[in-house]
Amino acid sequence: MKPVLGALSVVLLGSLSGCGYIYGEDGFFRDRGSDYQAAQIQPRMSVPAGVESKPIGDLLPVPGQITGSEEYDKFNMPRPLALQVSADASEFSLQQNGSVRWVHSQRTAADTWPLVRQFWNDYQVPVASENAGLGELQTGWIALDTQTDNPLVRRIAPAAGEGRSLRDQEHRFRLRVEPGVQTGSSEIFVLHTSRSRGGNRDQWPETSDNRNLERAVLAEMESYLSQARADGSTSLVASQRGLGGQQATLDRDGAGNTVLNIQADFNRTWAAVGDALGRADVLVTDLDRSSGVYYVDLDQSASSQGKKPGFFGRLFGRGDKEEVVGRPLQVRLTQVSNGVQVTVEKGIETAAEAAEARTLLTRIRDNLI
Repeated sequence: MKPVLGALSVVLLGSLSGCGYIYGEDGFFRDRGSDYQAAQIQPRMSVPAGVESKPIGDLLPVPGQITGSEEYDKFNMPRPLALQVSADASEFSLQQNGSVRWVHSQRTAADTWPLVRQFWNDYQVPVASENAGLGELQTGWIALDTQTDNPLVRRIAPAAGEGRSLRDQEHRFRLRVEPGVQTGSSEIFVLHTSRSRGGNRDQWPETSDNRNLERAVLAEMESYLSQARADGSTSLVASQRGLGGQQATLDRDGAGNTVLNIQADFNRTWAAVGDALGRADVLVTDLDRSSGVYYVDLDQSASSQGKKPGFFGRLFGRGDKEEVVGRPLQVRLTQVSNGVQVTVEKGIETAAEAAEARTLLTRIRDNLI
């Protein structure tokens, strides 16, 4: 045993004494992060006579003047500064690069989508199709001369000019929300197309048929989004969804169970109910978007989850108190003819207790605004 311990001691001492040789400034695995500061500018490569060459610029030009001194300090590359938006600055701005225009948003595409979706609702523009996953929406056909009662039509009609564009044509728009170049931002693009009234044109052009109408819609959208933020930036998404008040009412179904009826489409209601559960401090343990179900636990709150002890706290903590098994419930959203119906269940075939269901649905309704 003694020879083995002796050999291990020799190996250990050798490895410690050799750290400088392996990892030091002259070691094989040394830090090469500052080597570029000692780089030298080399002359251009010469091409042998008789060989054709195509001149190109420096692919990796070295900025500034670099001295040949062997003495230089360590340099740590600073992290880029985060994008700052002051309280007075708008999160939305109309931008243009050549002939391309868009609205820039300081929010992610997921956060921007419900806002631009609400834009078309508030302006009473019919939506022919939409795909929230792709961030794309197509409006129905609009006649600028006969739909003057529409607030958006009144605002953008002057951009169409006079004559045939107003009398004999129909117009529609395609909107896309795409992730922006900057992290956490997004960009909103609008494409316009037109056809003869009653025509059958369904193909979208590469560029807008009328750039003035495209610009008018983007400008109106930028103004709408900026004004919405100024009116209530603390809860902009909830206020834009408009699912509170008279649009959300507590009723009873045919079996006498309490239900919450919401006069809105399923996508908006799903997001609004999730936000309401969060504001009500209800713990959501799981969710199933395809089935329209939030799984909640009323014996625990969402805020208490951040106060649980860590692994070592649970391992060495005193006391033998077992973890409380909560009361799992399901908040189910069901599409009905005039909106969405929200119910509380113990299972797919078992309703929750009447008082418990009514209390939870009341908390959801009160937190929709």
